[in-house]
Amino acid sequence: MSVCFDTPSSFTSQFNISMESKSSPLLYSSSSPSSEKEDYWSILRNRVDTLLENRQSINQNSEIPLKVVSSTRDEDTLLLLRGFDSISSSLFQLKGNLHKAIEGARDLSKPSLTEVSQNNDAESVEEEEGKKGLKKRRHDDSDEESFENQRADVELKDNLKFKKAKNLAISMAASAATLARELKSIRSDLSFMQERCDMLEEENMRLRNGSNKGGEEDDLVRLQLEALLAEKSRLATENANLVRENQCLHQLVEYHQLTCSSEDIDQTYEQVVRGMCLDFDSPSPSDDDGSNCSEFEAQLTPPSHIVGP
Repeated sequence: MSVCFDTPSSFTSQFNISMESKSSPLLYSSSSPSSEKEDYWSILRNRVDTLLENRQSINQNSEIPLKVVSSTRDEDTLLLLRGFDSISSSLFQLKGNLHKAIEGARDLSKPSLTEVSQNNDAESVEEEEGKKGLKKRRHDDSDEESFENQRADVELKDNLKFKKAKNLAISMAASAATLARELKSIRSDLSFMQERCDMLEEENMRLRNGSNKGGEEDDLVRLQLEALLAEKSRLATENANLVRENQCLHQLVEYHQLTCSSEDIDQTYEQVVRGMCLDFDSPSPSDDDGSNCSEFEAQLTPPSHIVGP
């Protein structure tokens, strides 16, 4: 039975291209965010539908007999899901940052128009006051002071607006740097996913090539197991025989020790009798002597539990 896996390498490459093509206009254009949002979600929905269809077709067309392959495939799917989750979270962050940048740019564009209008008004006021200044300077010095105060106020307002614009530009540069780092991390994740897909493709090829040799390998394994079981039974019987021999040897040693001790007792008894110089002639055999001899022989003979069967 041939086993095959459809790896999402082509999907990851297409997804990477689509991500790059969709992320570039967001970075450089600020028009119609709602349409871009709808396009992004429609593309993402289509990709998810294709993934689900591919998975269903794989489950219907192939049955995987190997648990190891299924576990690796589950791990790969988990890695893919984690990668998609990280990509979606980073895209949401990128979307929020871009909206903030667009709002900041609009805020910057609005003060620029007001500044132009204020400058035009100031120029018109200066022209009018320049015409009337010759007459007023002779009569009213207070008007000049008020005009200077107004001009100083306008300069202060312009400086404050310039500082705000500068701070906003610095924050946008920092957000752009963070977005660049996030894009680098996403690219590294995608490269890792592509490497993993290549590894899965190689494993798939190896499984396809080795599926025809599965029956022969099973027969060899069965023969090896039978040989090992036979060797195990033979070793068990040899071990039991050796244990019996060991028990018999221990019993023989104990019997030898008992016989040696009984011979020592007989020798000491004979020496004592010779020292007493008593005449022990062989009397007529009687029933008592026979019984004593039988008891003595019974004592000399070792019991059956010592000698063994």
